[in-house]
Amino acid sequence: MTFTYPSLAIAGALLACLPIVIHLLNRRRRRRVEWAAMDFLLQSDRKNRTWVQLSEWLLLAARVAAIALVGVLAASPKTLDLLRGFFGADRARHVVLLDDTCSMQRRGPGGAAWDEAIAAIDRLADAARQSGDELMVVRYVDTFVGGDVAKVVGADAASDPAAWRPTHAQALPTAGMEDVARLCEAAPSGDRTYAYVFSDFAERSHAADGDWAPLVDRLGEMADGVVLAACNDAGGANLAVESVTLAPGPLAAGVETRLVVEVVNHSDVPAPAVALTLRRNGQPLTAVQVGPFTAGERRTVESPVTFQGVGLHTVDATLPTDALPADDEGWLFVEVPASQPVLLVDDSESGVESRVFAAALRPVGSTRSGWAPRRVEGLSEERLADAAAVVLLDAERLSELQTQRLRDYVADGGGVWMVIGPRTDAAWFNQRVAGVLAGENALTPWRLGPAISGPVVAPGQPALEAADHPAVRVLAGKQNGFLPLVRLVAQRRLATSDESPTVRNVATSAESGYEVLLKRVDGEPLLLENRFGAGRVVALLTTTATGSGGSEPWSNLATLPIFPVMANDVVGWLSQERLRPLAEAIVTAKGEAPPRSSLVSWVAGGDLVEATPLGQAAPLTPSRPGAYRRVLGGVEERPFAARVHPDESDLRSPSLAVLSDRWGSVARVGRAGEMFRDAPTPASRTPLYFAAAVLLATLAGERLLAYRNSYVGSASTGAAPKGAI
Repeated sequence: MTFTYPSLAIAGALLACLPIVIHLLNRRRRRRVEWAAMDFLLQSDRKNRTWVQLSEWLLLAARVAAIALVGVLAASPKTLDLLRGFFGADRARHVVLLDDTCSMQRRGPGGAAWDEAIAAIDRLADAARQSGDELMVVRYVDTFVGGDVAKVVGADAASDPAAWRPTHAQALPTAGMEDVARLCEAAPSGDRTYAYVFSDFAERSHAADGDWAPLVDRLGEMADGVVLAACNDAGGANLAVESVTLAPGPLAAGVETRLVVEVVNHSDVPAPAVALTLRRNGQPLTAVQVGPFTAGERRTVESPVTFQGVGLHTVDATLPTDALPADDEGWLFVEVPASQPVLLVDDSESGVESRVFAAALRPVGSTRSGWAPRRVEGLSEERLADAAAVVLLDAERLSELQTQRLRDYVADGGGVWMVIGPRTDAAWFNQRVAGVLAGENALTPWRLGPAISGPVVAPGQPALEAADHPAVRVLAGKQNGFLPLVRLVAQRRLATSDESPTVRNVATSAESGYEVLLKRVDGEPLLLENRFGAGRVVALLTTTATGSGGSEPWSNLATLPIFPVMANDVVGWLSQERLRPLAEAIVTAKGEAPPRSSLVSWVAGGDLVEATPLGQAAPLTPSRPGAYRRVLGGVEERPFAARVHPDESDLRSPSLAVLSDRWGSVARVGRAGEMFRDAPTPASRTPLYFAAAVLLATLAGERLLAYRNSYVGSASTGAAPKGAI
């Protein structure tokens, strides 16, 4: 047993000597007087002398013990219950693996998991100092990104655990476990070795069948003792801002767009609705309600947002503080231009189709769409580098170089809208676009066939059916009033060997192949979508304003009021990947910074200042969520938002009983706050309560003995007490 305030225990021991000193002083004051009349009482005194002296000595001992126990209570006794056997016998090396990932910031009824771990390590360090042992600490993240092994106790110790802080990063325990094993193996000859793991033991990275399981067994074989100290509660409800992004559409100054925020309930129990606070460029924007949530549910909320002015802009979305405050905030960081260029590839002499699309994407008047359509006859690398999307308007053919550039553009996330009409060379398309070239997949899985006439429908009846898809939302719904207005004169059909898939909800489909977004009532597809690499290709198998050799246009789409809406929706859908705001999770990824490189972060007021990186070995990795920009070799990269890794938001951890079942045969398992008690807690007050009980019993005994040894007569009997006259 030790004490929180040892000096008070020492003071109590010194004060306990006072009754003895007073007793000795009183003996010196006594004087023997011979009195003959009292001689006849000596015989009676001799009979009771032994008991009287014993009672007086017991009274003196009770008073000494009472004062000493008061000092013990004031000193606050405490215990190191489970690990006393690890210290004091022989010199030992103690190696701690400390989980400093983001989830260790979790808070529960007993406080933060990190605080519990640091308090336990402090107590462990005190015990190591008293025993003359060595204590070293390895951390999940810090060691991985260039931090040194912290030597807390021993020769050349230079680390103070109280100054450490948890990170916002995600890391696996395997690298740290290997470092702990290496340090145990390198211990001086004859020294005993003990390994400790302080963690929340989140199930996602500490599963029984995970990579770290054999490393625990290895430590159990090489170390003289292994301790798994769990920090904080096994579970905990936690809402997290998973992502902050923008809906498909133009990202341009002064143009309203939709902010999309996804919130996830990382819990096995439902969660109530909460308020999501939005701030733009550090200033309040609005607050929206999100929820309630079922167990594990994801919810998405949207809110309009307009970025005024060209340049850098931020949005941060914040939830009320919960079990893990680090993931309650999400960021969006974008560089907003005046408009987004859209290439209209039109190699015809008249350029009718390009004029129609240009008018639809950028209407005349005060209304700003955010698009900047540009008619071109060819595709250069410079134009493609800046293009939000590309529209091929019944182009006859592209050169080999331009076709390859188009492939690369789509593979890197670009979007292409192919408007296919009578001028498109089917042989070129089927060979160079729909064919396999140099081992690459086909840009489109469909091949072109001959032109066919439009469907025959009764007056007032729709000729088309639309899928539930963002690109054709203006035509969606069986009761859509615009569908009967669409007139289809002619179109290109697919090659007869190509199957036509059924219309279905494809908005979130991740399957390969292509989907039909618009089809005729007789089943012939009209608008198709295909994924290629990170990008998309959409094909419209008819024109909007032209026909064969100057004849009647193949459709009347260009004359309908819905066409500008449809054109903007399709281009916005195709440009989604190119315009998507960059975001990355904070993970332990080592990397070197080229010369003239740096990491800067956005601060309130719009300034960019040098940011603190995650570590020496990760100089370009952010250390916390926020808005950042990298400068590589003097060239500014696109701005991006850093966020907590989604795995760190999942706070589900096994209970102590489950941990004991898994690792009880190779390690000592317990709660850190219980195994290493450095302050009186409800579970560690046993010595305090015991001392208080003994003090009360001692005081009661002292009063009884004082009364027994007193010279006060009994009022009820009138008889003199023993030894009294």
